[in-house]
Order: sequence, then C-alpha cells, then structure tokens
Amino acid sequence: MSVGVNPRAYVPEGTRGSRKTRGRGRRWWFGLLALFFLSGLAGGLYFEWRYRVAIRELADLRAENAELSKKIEALKKNPALYEEVARKKYGYVKKNERLIIFEKGR
Repeated sequence: MSVGVNPRAYVPEGTRGSRKTRGRGRRWWFGLLALFFLSGLAGGLYFEWRYRVAIRELADLRAENAELSKKIEALKKNPALYEEVARKKYGYVKKNERLIIFEKGR
C-alpha cells in the first residue's frame, strides 16, 4: 500500500488560498496589463493627432514660404514695385518731394 495525501484531509485556511483569494493575483495582473494597453493606446492616438496637426502646419508654412519667395523675386525684378512698397509701408519720399499725411476721420 502506498502512502499518499488524503484529498479529504483538513488543510488550514490560508495555506492553499481560499476561493475568494485564488483569482486575485490574476485579476491584478490583468488590470495592470489593461492599464498599460489603454495608456499606450491613448498615447498612440495623441501622438498620431499631433503628427497630423504638424503635417498641416508644415503644409501651411510651405505655402506661405512659396508666396513670400514670389514677392521677393518680384521686388528684385521690378524696381517700381520696390519703390511703391518703400513709399507706402515706410513713408519714404524722393528728393524734392513733400510727404503730406492726412489724419483719418477729418
């Protein structure tokens, strides 16, 4: 006759774990994994959104850069346009000219 463990033998509470505490370790790990997954998902969505916003801003800046380059080329080729900008924006006058400034509202 072999000597074995009696399955019906008394085991003190807490030695093997009760039914309530047996699954807690697994649930804790599952919760932690779910938290990591959800935080990774949220971070990924945020960075995807920021990437799309940056791409749009880059496209806008490239369009603005192209427009300004055209204006610069036009100013280099046409001295009359250069003179017009200097007169309107900075109030420059030629020799023997007078600048008269009218106030708005009068």
